[in-house]
Amino acid sequence: MEISDLIVFKAVVEHKGVTRAAVALNRVPSNVTARLKKLENELKIDLFLRENNRLSVTSAGLRLMDYTDKILQLQKSAIAELTHAEPAGLLRLGSMESCAASRLPGILAHYHKTYPSVQIELMTAASMPLINKVMDGELDVVMASDPPDDPRIIVTPCFDEELVLILPSAWQDMATLPKSLTMVGYSKGCSYRHRLETWLKRQGRVCEKVIEIPSHYTMIGCVIAGMGMGMVPRSLLSLHKTQGLVYRTVEEDIAHAPTYLISRKDNPSSAISAFVESALRPYTLD
Repeated sequence: MEISDLIVFKAVVEHKGVTRAAVALNRVPSNVTARLKKLENELKIDLFLRENNRLSVTSAGLRLMDYTDKILQLQKSAIAELTHAEPAGLLRLGSMESCAASRLPGILAHYHKTYPSVQIELMTAASMPLINKVMDGELDVVMASDPPDDPRIIVTPCFDEELVLILPSAWQDMATLPKSLTMVGYSKGCSYRHRLETWLKRQGRVCEKVIEIPSHYTMIGCVIAGMGMGMVPRSLLSLHKTQGLVYRTVEEDIAHAPTYLISRKDNPSSAISAFVESALRPYTLD
């Protein structure tokens, strides 16, 4: 069983057909078909059901697909480890939205200047959705908070954030908060939202409404306008006009919210290693 056969097999599964896989691989369809038959003959199993010129993956084919992903990833890792190539190619990066605004710009500028051959794709989301995308192989490295204890991932502390409660200026006296509270926060899976919910439970309070707002600019604007309360890193406030906003400190176990760099153990690459090093090392921009 050759690596090249597995690449062809994977392409046929992902593109749902020989013709589209052939285009993606820059091969003729007959070559793709021959590779599939060769693989099936070697394994002595049918990987596809063939009906009316259509292919559908068998249960055996689905099992092989799991192994194929692992084998191809190991091949990539071995090449990266043995060649020590200059970082290049695509880096799929994820970040919490607040971190992307307050921490990431300088790091990305420095990384892009140092490793111009790396193409960066960035997505922002809440911590757990980002971590799940690392687990699923959809992202290479993410900046997130409160990662799970999972043996598949590498977790590297990056920043220490202090979370603060943000309130409309009319709510300065914590003892006289409105009976009916609205939480203005990120989506479910956000570690900061979970910490705010924990704080409210300790106060014996429950937010009757939760307004999910993915943008910290809009979130803080809504708090200033009196819509509700939220919880954000103190470092984020320096990016905003905060007139009409007050913030309050909370207990240390809630306030202390480290940001971590998270990647899969079985997905090493020079681009990931260089990004982690760049994020951890002080730098200056010319």
